[in-house]
Amino acid sequence: LGLSPTRIKLTAFTISAAFAGFAGTLFAARQGFVSPESFTFAESAFVLAIVVLGGMGSQFAVILAAVLLVVSRELMRDFNEYSMLMLGGLMVLMMIWRPQGLLPMTRPQLKLKSGQAKGEQA
Repeated sequence: LGLSPTRIKLTAFTISAAFAGFAGTLFAARQGFVSPESFTFAESAFVLAIVVLGGMGSQFAVILAAVLLVVSRELMRDFNEYSMLMLGGLMVLMMIWRPQGLLPMTRPQLKLKSGQAKGEQA
């Protein structure tokens, strides 16, 4: 079609980096002080669990996974010491039973008909 995949991927990367930078600016303004200790391993694992649960199928699935995990995290505050164990178990189960994520990407299916093509005969 004449579209450059490299240019499209670079544009998507640039836009996502701009959003991440903007979010970081808002976070720093809200916190007042940012240090490496602001981001623990548990927070990184939580974000990874959201991405694994959502999968690569659609952006809506990642948003749904984020909502589900944040709500479940708030509902299970009494079991906070087991949160990493539950996240790890959830990620393993998702990789075994639903490797595509919550909502797998659906691609258009083309059905080819067998037989001769109709065209002009010489």
